Amino acid sequence: MTAAASPVPRTPWGLWRSPYLWLATIHLLGDAVVVLTSGLLVLGSTIVVVVGFLLAPIGIPLSRWANHWVYGIAGWERARARITRGQDVTALVPPPRTGSTVDDAVLAVKDPGLWRQLIYYVILFWLAIGWLFLVPFAWSVPLVLIPLPAYYTHFAAAQAQLGPFVINSTMRASVVAVIAVLFLAFVSPLVIRAASWFDGWLVKELLGPSETGVLAERVHQLVQSRQQVVDSVEAERRRMERDLHDGAQQRLVSLAMTLGRAKNRLGDKEPAVRALIEEAHTEAMQAIAEIRDLTRGLHPPVLTDRGLDAALSAVAARSPVPVRLSVDVQPRPKLTIESIAYFVVTEALANVAKHADAAEVDVLVVREDDVLRVVVRDNGRGGADPAGGSGLRGLADRVAGVDGRLSVDSPPGGGTTLIAEVPCG
Repeated sequence: MTAAASPVPRTPWGLWRSPYLWLATIHLLGDAVVVLTSGLLVLGSTIVVVVGFLLAPIGIPLSRWANHWVYGIAGWERARARITRGQDVTALVPPPRTGSTVDDAVLAVKDPGLWRQLIYYVILFWLAIGWLFLVPFAWSVPLVLIPLPAYYTHFAAAQAQLGPFVINSTMRASVVAVIAVLFLAFVSPLVIRAASWFDGWLVKELLGPSETGVLAERVHQLVQSRQQVVDSVEAERRRMERDLHDGAQQRLVSLAMTLGRAKNRLGDKEPAVRALIEEAHTEAMQAIAEIRDLTRGLHPPVLTDRGLDAALSAVAARSPVPVRLSVDVQPRPKLTIESIAYFVVTEALANVAKHADAAEVDVLVVREDDVLRVVVRDNGRGGADPAGGSGLRGLADRVAGVDGRLSVDSPPGGGTTLIAEVPCG
């Protein structure tokens, strides 16, 4: 993203009062020096990039080095724009190292940033020639013409000629001087400002990232930050599961065992007390069962240890509706993706058991290249509407959190097919 560090005055009077006018003048005149120094270095470096690539393998390391040298030179130009115009331009980034010398050289030759920077200095060459004429004209010609009434009579013919106009009287010379004053006061600052604006636009467009590149980088950052959030949520779920399993669940197990011993020791004595102990023991056992179900829903340990096949096999075994399960997810995706696939299958099977009135369910989990595909198909009564319940919407939101897609096909009387596709590359 590029932005001016300080506002540029728009009126001639504002320009006269601002250092921008003089810094811009210096910058435009300095373009010629830049072309003769940095421009030649960039041209030479680009030639080295191409020739070094063609002279593989000897020249390949030189080609990669020259490409990074071009980016360094362009950094000097961005610094000059920041100093003289207050223009802050985001730096272009060279292609990242791949670990392969040949691949790095190929990327160096194909790098659009390299060629954009070369184009900048080629255009700047012609602009510098134009600035060498325009800037002195904007400043020096009015200064020469303002005192014209005082010296035009000293010419050999006692007159001056400006193109087709002949200045042979004090009145005409005075008119020219007034026009020169007005030109110097109002036109020259605007000419310098326009030239500086175009020069700055060129820096922004060719030495900074394109708008598409900025948006792509922003999207990349957002995807990374979202992935970090998803991973942190999954890590928090695993932490909760460990805390419940190692903390609350163990305490309840200990409590149930203590109540069981108390009940055995009490024997037939105190029937009312024994009834209370039995009731407390039953409640403790139910609480343990509920915590186990809860921890399995959060993140079962078997998923971490043995993967989706083992975890989903346990889910299928507990399902009240017969399940045919097929899992082929090699190579194994990362744990966050496995957790989402596990969640999709468990929630889908729970919905089938509660609402579908199905006789059987087919579950297919397969990895196709970099996409994990989950298909849950039942032969129930159908009619499931993702817009009508929070369960399917929750599944869709969970899948969408990692750029996945969820589709539901559920015609009335025709069963329900749920398909989730999650990228796992």
